[in-house]
Amino acid sequence: MIELVKQGSIEYFAVPPWRPYPFLTHAFCTRRGGVSEGAFASLNTSLKEGDTDENISKNWDMVAAAFGVSRRNFIQVHQVHGDRILTIDDAESQTFDPQDLGYDAIITNRPGLALCMKTADCVPVLMVDTEKRIVAAVHAGWRGSSLNISGKVLRLLSERYGTRPQDVQAAIGPAIGACCYEVDAKVYEAMESHPARDKIFVPLSGTGTGIGIGTEMGKWKLNLALANRCQLQELEVPGENIHDANLCTSCASEWFYSHRKEGGITGRMLNFIMINDKILS
Repeated sequence: MIELVKQGSIEYFAVPPWRPYPFLTHAFCTRRGGVSEGAFASLNTSLKEGDTDENISKNWDMVAAAFGVSRRNFIQVHQVHGDRILTIDDAESQTFDPQDLGYDAIITNRPGLALCMKTADCVPVLMVDTEKRIVAAVHAGWRGSSLNISGKVLRLLSERYGTRPQDVQAAIGPAIGACCYEVDAKVYEAMESHPARDKIFVPLSGTGTGIGIGTEMGKWKLNLALANRCQLQELEVPGENIHDANLCTSCASEWFYSHRKEGGITGRMLNFIMINDKILS
């Protein structure tokens, strides 16, 4: 339930049901529209993967120009596959360098800040409280999903800001699909407390006995996007408020970076959400 949009040179996916919210800007960017080359072609936004500083800077300039957002207003964090959540309140005048700290989610009610998560198979989840105008961006790989990071963001929204689940809209962006994501017993066991573990894991097809029946004992296909959807629904976000991209980053590597498909040598897509500082009514 997302659509392809082109703005400037940037091709990205947006959520059509969010059109009624003019205070909101969001994007699940593709790998297209930048200047990076080779394994990083072309809109790589991460310095850590081996691309040049010059290419990364040009790519960020192109993103900023396309969305009319100053580069300094794109809030990036050091993603560590954990469950720490950074909150940036409108009433606060804090100064910080998010890159110095390990976070995998950001929440703000402050207009003009684009909350960023970079992905190349992990699940990007964007959330908005449409009544209180609070937004969140989440990075959820299997470790973050096993720690229920999406659910923890929702709980923090409720505790800190009084968010009601029925007022939350969530979008689950392009990520590696169950079609391409084979995992082992370590991942299966890490998800022991997941409310829908029997739904999100599918044993590999084949014959055999015992858990993990399949062509290799103890191997499963994992649906990470569904894992995060179920965690949000467990906390009473209505199913119709959760919008799934249903796009596999490994299957569609012409559109997306895929760490697994490309053997770890690849770029990172930008995903962000922002409360517009010019549309407050």
